[in-house]
Amino acid sequence: MLSNTKRLALIAVLAGFTFLATLIHVNTGPSNYFNLSEVIVYTSALLFGPVVGGLSGGVGASLADILLGFALPWSPISFLIKGVEGLIVGTISSLSWKNRLLGDVVSILVAFPFMIGGYTVAVGLLYGWPASLVELYTDIVQCAAGLALAIPLTYALRKIRISERW
Repeated sequence: MLSNTKRLALIAVLAGFTFLATLIHVNTGPSNYFNLSEVIVYTSALLFGPVVGGLSGGVGASLADILLGFALPWSPISFLIKGVEGLIVGTISSLSWKNRLLGDVVSILVAFPFMIGGYTVAVGLLYGWPASLVELYTDIVQCAAGLALAIPLTYALRKIRISERW
């Protein structure tokens, strides 16, 4: 179990990684924003649980929105969506799974609808429902890429016992 000081430091470091991963984006057009934040949100939650995954994802993505000039309305929206996404992944993956890989994949898949639905509805309400279709597609691809990259990264970090070093 992590001390409060170590947990806070870990959240800060992982929020920084989420922040950077959010800044690394693929320009797929003027109406959407594809980035790599899911990789860090999922990996953080799988390695360190729901609180670390939720706070590092929410804080990191929210700070990136502020830096990118999207403070309002996107910073609080991202804080909520990415935070809950990390909480979902961390909570479900920490259950007793006979097959750990299956538990990790299922936990991420359960979080997909919250992230995809959250941003799709937000875009629909803010910019109109036609724009939400582009967001829907982008978020499906972003979540799938996050899953495809987070699972091998998590297993590589587990192999070197990164979570035990904290």
